[in-house]
Amino acid sequence: MLFPEVESQGIEGINELSSELSEPVVHSFSRPSSRFELGVLFRRMVAVVRMRRETFIDLKQDNSRIANLEAIAIVALAGLSLGLGEAFAFQLGSFAMIAQVLTSVSLALLITASWSGLVYLIGTRIFKGVTDFPGLARPIFFSLTPGLFFVLSSFDEIRQFVSPIIAAWIIIINVFALKHSMGFSSQKSMLTVTVGAWVMIFALEALGLFSR
Repeated sequence: MLFPEVESQGIEGINELSSELSEPVVHSFSRPSSRFELGVLFRRMVAVVRMRRETFIDLKQDNSRIANLEAIAIVALAGLSLGLGEAFAFQLGSFAMIAQVLTSVSLALLITASWSGLVYLIGTRIFKGVTDFPGLARPIFFSLTPGLFFVLSSFDEIRQFVSPIIAAWIIIINVFALKHSMGFSSQKSMLTVTVGAWVMIFALEALGLFSR
C-alpha cells in the first residue's frame, strides 16, 4: 500500500458524505426577527394546516416580536373571516356588519388567548409538559389558520358543512400543536385538549357566549 494516509482520508471522507446524505433534511422557517417576510408567513401557514412537526417546533422556538405579531394576526384574520361569513349570511346592514366583525375579532382573540392559558396550565401542571407560555401560545394561535375559510359559511348551500369541518380541522391542529410544543404523546395531547374543551365549554356557557 503506497499511500495509506491518503487512502485512509479518502475512506473517512466517503463515510462522512454517506452520513450526511442519510440524515433527514429539516426545512427551516427561521428569518431575522426584525423583518417581516410574507413568504415565510405563508409557508408557515401552509405547513401548519398540513400539520408539519418542524413548523410547530419552529414556532415554539421563535421568540421574535414578528412571530408573536404574526400569531396574533392569524387569530384576528380568522375572527374577521368568521364575522364576514355571518354578516353576509344574514345580510346585515353596514353598521351591523362592522359591529359583527369587531365582535368576532375581539372574541376570537379573547377565546384563543384564554384557551392557550387553559391548556398551558392543564398541560404543565397536570400532565407535566415542558414549555413556556409564549412557546405554546404561538403554535396554538397559528392553529387557527383554517379559520380564514370561515367566510365560506356565508353560502347557505355549504354553511352546515363548512363550519363543522373547519372547527374540527382547528381542533386536530391544536392536538398536534400541544404534542410538539410540550413533548407529549398523541394520547396525552388529545386528553389535554378534551379536558380543556370541557372546561372552556362550561366557562362559555356560564358567560352566555357559547350559544351565540
